[in-house]
Amino acid sequence: MGKRAFNVKDLLSKKFDLMPFTGSWEESFGKPCKQFSMMIYGGSGSGKTELAIQLSKYLTNFGKVAYNSIEQGISHTLQMAMERNNMEQVADKFQILDKENLAEMNARLKKQRSPDFLVIDSIQYLQMNKAEYFDFKNEFYPKKGIIYISHIDKGNLKGALASDIWYDVDIQVPVEGFKGFPKKRLNGGGKPFVVNAERAAIYHGELK
Repeated sequence: MGKRAFNVKDLLSKKFDLMPFTGSWEESFGKPCKQFSMMIYGGSGSGKTELAIQLSKYLTNFGKVAYNSIEQGISHTLQMAMERNNMEQVADKFQILDKENLAEMNARLKKQRSPDFLVIDSIQYLQMNKAEYFDFKNEFYPKKGIIYISHIDKGNLKGALASDIWYDVDIQVPVEGFKGFPKKRLNGGGKPFVVNAERAAIYHGELK
């Protein structure tokens, strides 16, 4: 038996779980569904990890967040980033995963009371192929909000998988000079998000 076809009334009457973002978060990201997918990408030192941590902190207003530090693991640089963003304030809703692989992430997200949001930092270190990505997506999206972080190489996304995910996600956020530029399927928003005001101003020539 094939899948059911929906009529226009079905679609118009469907309720989506929108997160009531406010302030600069709403100005940049609008009001995304709780079960959203996003890719944050940029060069080394652009501020992409800092943005992901700040977004993780904000998302604790709407559920539990797991941050899978695949690239750095439990490192001093990650510790400093957590300190800069005062992540101890949301310690009851935020957890750090130490280089969990795909199977370990799958097992964690299948548990009862598992995180509502998962950050993967970064996709280049996960050792996932395209088929595994779509299996992962079909299993957990739209049950969870998933944020992928990606490197770029010479201005382009690094690796074929990163490009596949970039085309597939709801929200794309290129980061340059400590500013994020959200685009694609936004429910409002679209204004650049400032990750670090002073460093962004210097980079973009607004402060000498």
